[in-house]
Amino acid sequence: MKIPQLHVGAGTAAGPLTTFPVWTAGAGRLGISTGLNADIAVSELTSGARVGNLTILNKGKTNALLLEGELLEGGQQHRTCARDVLVGPGESMDIETFCVEAGRWEAGQSIHRRLARRAPVAVRAELAYAGAAPGRDSQAQIWERVRRFDAARGPSATTSLPEHLDRFGGDTRPQSVPPIPKPLEGQRGVMIGVAGQPLLLEVFGTATLFRRHYRQLIEAVLLDAELLPASARNAAPMPGQAARDLAAIAGPMDFGEFYGSGDVRRHDTMRSRHINGTRGPVRASGIAVVLPDRAPEIVHVSYWNTNHFLMETS
Repeated sequence: MKIPQLHVGAGTAAGPLTTFPVWTAGAGRLGISTGLNADIAVSELTSGARVGNLTILNKGKTNALLLEGELLEGGQQHRTCARDVLVGPGESMDIETFCVEAGRWEAGQSIHRRLARRAPVAVRAELAYAGAAPGRDSQAQIWERVRRFDAARGPSATTSLPEHLDRFGGDTRPQSVPPIPKPLEGQRGVMIGVAGQPLLLEVFGTATLFRRHYRQLIEAVLLDAELLPASARNAAPMPGQAARDLAAIAGPMDFGEFYGSGDVRRHDTMRSRHINGTRGPVRASGIAVVLPDRAPEIVHVSYWNTNHFLMETS
């Protein structure tokens, strides 16, 4: 199972960032809601709140997708979704999470918000490593990555990643921050270069799924620029050849047979499984599905260039 052939368009420079639109072939419609269009309720576990888990309930009438790095705000502390999750209509499940607010554990707080915001890639990068090495403490690594924003932008009372996004967004955004490039017709993904080097290629199974998350993704990446040293902020835009080189590594990555893993879940008429792979310096993770009378399709996948300095661990 592979992503359909990738086509990389011309890049657009935005400060130290360069974005490249990406298209793929594919069947198109999947019948999955996501982002703010997904009617998903979030709560602490009924058995007792835990940092590493939350319960989600799909209150909608279609299968719903949560993305790795999506922020689940409120509750006893802010969390981020550890990996892609598909949840069927009326289905409830406990999901893996990481805390992105080290300074708060507010017992009894039950109000959660889903704004479909994404964590900046400097934080999300750790999710590419989570569970990859015995003894790796990914929660500690994520707290350290969030603290970098406190050091660069001034501390928040609870070392809260959503607070940094709040400060950075809307009317509080610095005038020096460039506008977000508009998505193009049929675009299904984006390649992101930071400081002249490719960092992330994120691809969706349909253009609609991509549009549901594009703005939140780019807004989070713009916040990443706040961590860059002056030399990186002034780097030349990433050349198109570097984007094509990363796509040439990512595109042929084989995620194996859909039913070759015990990870397959059933959601009404749809089945899903997580996908993971490594090829050269590129590490990938995402989710794929099977619909009746259709071949397996990749719904979402993130490809990370592990050679980029933002992927470095503390």
